[in-house]
Amino acid sequence: MDDERHWYDDDRLYPSGRDSDDSPILTQRYDKSRRISPYSSPKHERGRRSTLTVLAKFFLFCTAMILFCVLLYIPVYNRANDQVSKGTVAGWSIDTNRDTKIYVQPKNTTTILSPKEVCSRNKDKIFLLIVVCSDTRHFSQRLAIRQTWGSHKIYPNLANLYYGVKNKYINYNYTYDLYETEVKNSSVRTKRDISSYNKLLPELALALKDNLIEEKASEETEKRFEDDDKDLLLPDFDMNQELVDQTEPTPDYYETNNVMVIPPKGEGNPDLEKVLEKLKLDKNFKNMQEKLSTGNTEPEYKVVFLLGLPTNDNNSVVQRKILAESEKYGDIIQEDFIDSYNNLTLKSIMMLKWITNSCNESVRYILKTDDDMYINVPNLMENLKNRSKQFDENFSRSGTKEYLLIGDLICGARPVLDSHNKWYSPRYMFSGRVYPRYLSGTGYALSAAAARALYSAALRTNYFHLEDIFITGMCAGRARPRIVPRDDPSFSYQSGRAGRACAAHARATEHRVTPALMRAIRDQLLKPDMVDVCERLRLTQIKEQQRRLYVLYKFLRLLVSPDCT
Repeated sequence: MDDERHWYDDDRLYPSGRDSDDSPILTQRYDKSRRISPYSSPKHERGRRSTLTVLAKFFLFCTAMILFCVLLYIPVYNRANDQVSKGTVAGWSIDTNRDTKIYVQPKNTTTILSPKEVCSRNKDKIFLLIVVCSDTRHFSQRLAIRQTWGSHKIYPNLANLYYGVKNKYINYNYTYDLYETEVKNSSVRTKRDISSYNKLLPELALALKDNLIEEKASEETEKRFEDDDKDLLLPDFDMNQELVDQTEPTPDYYETNNVMVIPPKGEGNPDLEKVLEKLKLDKNFKNMQEKLSTGNTEPEYKVVFLLGLPTNDNNSVVQRKILAESEKYGDIIQEDFIDSYNNLTLKSIMMLKWITNSCNESVRYILKTDDDMYINVPNLMENLKNRSKQFDENFSRSGTKEYLLIGDLICGARPVLDSHNKWYSPRYMFSGRVYPRYLSGTGYALSAAAARALYSAALRTNYFHLEDIFITGMCAGRARPRIVPRDDPSFSYQSGRAGRACAAHARATEHRVTPALMRAIRDQLLKPDMVDVCERLRLTQIKEQQRRLYVLYKFLRLLVSPDCT
């Protein structure tokens, strides 16, 4: 059947060569051959054209819907912007001049109250100056700070406990923690760690020295025997018998008159705790402690409180209490501006102004914080001393200035457009979509050179009412040289709900602490057992972070906010 040649094949293959007549009969025959020809598939072509038509219609419909939504969103977006722009910040309307120089008055003296012996140029350089931004009515908060972490009388005890427990666990290798472990074989002899007794040796030497001096002073005049009393010198003495018997009695190392006898070779060392107990019973040890306590033990930090003017006039009750407080404690800095939340930026600029004009080169580091913060001063001092030592070793010879700015770094924060929110930011004050990265205003540390650079940049920057974003974000980016805020894990603006004492021990700053809680944390951190538990808990948490998903957490944080590194 396939080999047979049909008459309509020639017409299909050679339409223009043969039978090219236009007669009706040939035309009809040709049309009929096309309908029954096996080489044509009209149904397939019709289905393909139908699919393309449906896809084209769907694409056009989607495009039309997208354009419609865009056109519908534009007037809604403009209307929302019009409504947002109507909200204003109290005291800083859209028509208010935001030139910082007008309010700071850099060429004039705006200080009302100033402490006299804080940044004296005749004294030694202060290592750390803590400036607490406090409300004019927060008298109880300031008193609690003076009685807790800001007290120079309590600081030596807090520092000794903090550094003592740090030295105790300096070689902590995560082989034990707060959880129960297997009981070790008591017969195995382990090496005793006596690093905690290093500070004891000078005290023992002073105590023994005082004891010897008093014994010599109390000695009676030696009684000499007369010649006729020679028989009383060595009664019944037999030389041969004494030389043969060379056995000596074993000394008692815990006798009152024999406290520090060195044991014979091969004999175990005496228990130093028992030695201390015996030593404390001696009156000379107490005298030595009094001498050490009355010596030059002034801490290397000072605390001052920065205030503005109360909402009423200067003759108000609040202002009179502030004057009395300044006369009593001498740690109040009061500047000439209305103290309110939206003027916190002005308060921080006034702090930079006072440090630049009054302290100059007499202070190395400054900590800005609030009056609801508990500051672990030993932790902070250790952190800054390590940083200063590293900087001095690397850059002191080259004459490079230290531009340090550390705290709890915040990245990717967006302006709040809700006018009822505490952190509301209208577009006439900040038109960007994302804030520059900045440090939390609850607490950040900076060097003296950084303070001067930030103050100069603040005078060139338009006022913005959110203090931490303005100082550590905007001004840091416009400073000369540019200052980069760095994240420090010891700073935190979050408050620990449970274990506040251990949270305050592990970090340099603790947020949202009431006066009563400040005193409770102080009492807890003055207990050696509690400080020991908190240090072990801190090290255990470090172990848990390294063992679990901490690496994954850091990786995800880098993906979300790549600038916070």
